Amino acid sequence: MGSIVQEQHSQARMVSARLDILRQELLAPILSIEGYTELLRGSLKDEDFLSDLEKIEKASIQTRGLVYEMLEAESSERSEEDRDSQRSKYKHDLRNSVGAIAGYSEIILEDMEDDGAGEGEDHEYLNHLVGEANKLLDMLETLFQSDDIFSEAAGESLNVDIHSIFDSFEKAEVEGVEVITGHILIVDDNESVRNILAHKLKKQGHTIRMGGSGREALNLIREQVPDILLLDLFMYDMNGFEVLKEMHKDEDLRSIPVIIITGLKDKNAAVRCIEAGAFDILTKPVNPALLDARVTACLEKKAWRDKEQEYQRELEKSFALIRQVFGRYMSDEVVKEILEADDGMALGGAKQQITIMMTDIRGFSMLSQELDAEDCVSLLNNYFGTMTPLIQKYGGVINEFLGDAILAIFGAPVAIEDHAPKALACALEMQNGMNDVNQRNREMGLPEVEMGIALNTGEVVVGNIGSERRQKYGVVGHHVNLTARIESFTIGRQVMISQYTMEAIETAVKVAQTLEVEAKGIRNPVKIYEVVGIGEPFNVSLVRKEVTLLPLAEPLLMHMRTLTGKAVADETIHAHIIEAGGRAAIMQCGTELEKLTNLRVTIPSFPQSLDEQLFAKVMKLIDRQDDRYIYRIQITSAAQAARDFILSQVVEPSATSD
Repeated sequence: MGSIVQEQHSQARMVSARLDILRQELLAPILSIEGYTELLRGSLKDEDFLSDLEKIEKASIQTRGLVYEMLEAESSERSEEDRDSQRSKYKHDLRNSVGAIAGYSEIILEDMEDDGAGEGEDHEYLNHLVGEANKLLDMLETLFQSDDIFSEAAGESLNVDIHSIFDSFEKAEVEGVEVITGHILIVDDNESVRNILAHKLKKQGHTIRMGGSGREALNLIREQVPDILLLDLFMYDMNGFEVLKEMHKDEDLRSIPVIIITGLKDKNAAVRCIEAGAFDILTKPVNPALLDARVTACLEKKAWRDKEQEYQRELEKSFALIRQVFGRYMSDEVVKEILEADDGMALGGAKQQITIMMTDIRGFSMLSQELDAEDCVSLLNNYFGTMTPLIQKYGGVINEFLGDAILAIFGAPVAIEDHAPKALACALEMQNGMNDVNQRNREMGLPEVEMGIALNTGEVVVGNIGSERRQKYGVVGHHVNLTARIESFTIGRQVMISQYTMEAIETAVKVAQTLEVEAKGIRNPVKIYEVVGIGEPFNVSLVRKEVTLLPLAEPLLMHMRTLTGKAVADETIHAHIIEAGGRAAIMQCGTELEKLTNLRVTIPSFPQSLDEQLFAKVMKLIDRQDDRYIYRIQITSAAQAARDFILSQVVEPSATSD
């Protein structure tokens, strides 16, 4: 008697499995139809089209309901006469609802073509709708033609294709959800199931490995521990439940999240698997949204566990590590204060009054093209190696190295009242330090360089910006942008400070010149000062070697166009260089130019200047003779060959004395 009951139970489970497979086959085109109608709902605008689309949606819902009702009826006992009658009725009703989907889709297609819109995504989606509806109609024609649809042979002949289900769900992106990716091992003895799951999960950015049996699963896990194991319950050599028990015996494997994937709706099996350590169970065909949710939940749980373990390891060496890293950018005193603060490294920001420093090597872009990579890096390391200790000496914090530029702040993260004068003293000492930089450059066979420095003081937002995985101590706000604008007005060997920095300094300063400039993105004109010295208690003065300008044998013709931001003016100005020395020159032209105007220059007698970037800045008007203007200019960026060519035109002092 027990064997009979057991056999009946087994047969019932087999029938249930065949129904699940048949439901999967019938629902695949329906789900595709729903996916395409959802896409069309978001793109169609014509009221008539939307009205027909609504009818398609209603027919699709009706079709889905009829499929569920029909298959539910198949699982109940009934006479052959009732069975045949019900099957005929369901097939009749399904043909009507599916026919409505195809018919209204064709109506919209015909209207689109009449309107001249016979191409595009909407047209393609509608063709897919018609195709899926016809596929479903073909399936209905062969449905129930044989009484053995639940036999073993019938199960093998069913062709289940749920790629369309995955495709429709892939198009529905969930906004605002952070995608967590991981290494997932998929184990199933059905190759199609493995491929479908892998297809979906790869689209989400996961790394996938696959296995076809329980024993292979254990071998693959021991070779490389996955973040998640998707495990089929029924496999020929070793079922999923036995794999779970083996994993539970191994301390290194028992913590791996396991999601059981099965085609059978067996509650008892589900309970046993969860008791054995499974995280969850999903039923085939797998709902993509549910799969995403379960995988994400597993990865989040694992991420938090891994993070806790990582925090524990990092805690043991955190102080030494932070000192090593931050000590490169801050003084030991600043690092110590951050470490001792309760919220020293917490994410978030606060408004704070600070002084911002921006530096830039003049003409470095051109220089980097002339140097090989090794020399370029050597030059930068020499430069940064000199500047960094000076910034730390005055309590500054290097926020970023931006190529050849430095962004440093004074007054944060540790607040200090005299951040403005300290920043100015630091800037002056940095300019003096360029003599040491260039001395080493000469010894290494590298070119000499010049640096411009800008300072600005104001209230900005400072703090740790980023995410839990990656963050940096940053500074943002209007005054950061203003500092960058001021820096663009500097030339080599200059320190320019804003009126706000000047107002924050009580110590006596020596000013070489005062300018009022209008900067891009800044509403009102701003006063800037070229500072060459600061008094007590710093007593730092800029040490500058005066450049001797010598006359040229003949005026050197050059063509210029003014620059505003990165835009080059159309008008070409003709000018002549009459004196030159170092990076400075005296030129005369017939056009009035504003102070600090940037110039793009070409020299006809030096053909390479047509291809190379040669830039200059108007420093001051020296004289005006009738309609001729005489200016002092500074070469801000030029290839060494261009600078050498200009200086080669100079008349040496011995020649002028004859």
